[in-house]
Amino acid sequence: MLNNEKFQSFLYKSLFYLVAFFPLIIIFRSATINIVTVILLIFFLVYLNITGIKINNIFNNYLFTYLFVFFLFILINSIFHNQDYYLILKSLGNFRYLLLTVAVFFILKNTSKEQKKFIIYFNVILIILVGVDIIYQFFFNKDVFGFKPEMCNNEVLLEGCQRFSGVFGDELIAGGYLSQIGMLFFILFYFFHQKEKNLILNKKIIYFLGLYSVIIITGERNAALITTLTLLFIFFFQKKLKYFFFVITLLIVLIFSLGVFSKGVEERFVKPFKSLNNLNTANIYEKLINNPWGYHYEASIELFLEKPIFGHGPKNFRIACQNTKIQKKLKEQKSVYQACATNPHNYLLEFLSENGIVGAIFFLGLIFIIIYQILGIRKQNTSENLVAVAVGSLILAIIFPFKPSGSFFSTFNASIFFYLLGFFIYYTKQLKQE
Repeated sequence: MLNNEKFQSFLYKSLFYLVAFFPLIIIFRSATINIVTVILLIFFLVYLNITGIKINNIFNNYLFTYLFVFFLFILINSIFHNQDYYLILKSLGNFRYLLLTVAVFFILKNTSKEQKKFIIYFNVILIILVGVDIIYQFFFNKDVFGFKPEMCNNEVLLEGCQRFSGVFGDELIAGGYLSQIGMLFFILFYFFHQKEKNLILNKKIIYFLGLYSVIIITGERNAALITTLTLLFIFFFQKKLKYFFFVITLLIVLIFSLGVFSKGVEERFVKPFKSLNNLNTANIYEKLINNPWGYHYEASIELFLEKPIFGHGPKNFRIACQNTKIQKKLKEQKSVYQACATNPHNYLLEFLSENGIVGAIFFLGLIFIIIYQILGIRKQNTSENLVAVAVGSLILAIIFPFKPSGSFFSTFNASIFFYLLGFFIYYTKQLKQE
């Protein structure tokens, strides 16, 4: 009995630290993320088994059920398209993300306030260290581990570099990490130990301005868009849009100020802002279609129209797009751009081209469920309410269907998204229990 109790304690502590340190694990990229995720899930299932806790009791949430059916459809669609065993196994492997969400929810539900404080403060420090490393790379042309910046005008002297990824090396995902994991822990840090009267103005806003500045320095425009959309949704759901316009003005001033000192920021952010003055109906359309993203989108729409109901099968965009008209046209023109890539760089178009209308409905249904849950809790004037609305807004910004993105089920994107979803479900569940 004693050994069993010790084993339970070991498993629980392991689960707690795996959840707490998961943002650190993400930095080590796909192989490490997958290994740690599998270990976490094995420990979680063994813990449930020896404690007699039924997963059905944890799974008693319609969002969990919805996601289970969603993933089941992806798996069946993969089998339906006679995909090879590797792709079918990848579709089956998507269920690990659902279990990750359940495990995060379970740990948060069973932790004390001090344990939650540890999770928040550890990861705030981690985000600060990641940010400091990027700033170091910005000034010295290499980070503390020797990784150099990318997209430089002079690859030898490293002049005019536009992309800084710090510890992520040649994978240009630092901005995505900071705009998602960084924003999650800014939200939790901001509202932790807060009194309502202090919610508008707080010294913790310095953390946000620093975070946003580093995101801009990374050169990832999509990451800046995620952060901006998160603020828009937060203020929208709280019916305080006047604050958003004030904050967005402040952030634009910040971007232009950084552009004075950085050629990269000027190229990635300031020049696109200035070019808006020269846009008209004709050249807007030209700019939208005559670029790599426009070609990806055109190919995905063509594929969707070929098989509108169930699409071409999960992870099949990279293969099926080779036969699209736009790809053949670009090859004939010997264009430097291609319509084909690993994914269409837009979540909605990814589901439309690979899983058809049915997959797109599931994806849009997920968005509407999150909106519905936010609308159902926003009237409760508590700190938990504000956290739930803010984390929900972050999730909506990440899966906003009208912005560029990577692949929904890539290890990096899916691991972060379903980790965040565990926090959202926990805080919405807390409100319903009060």
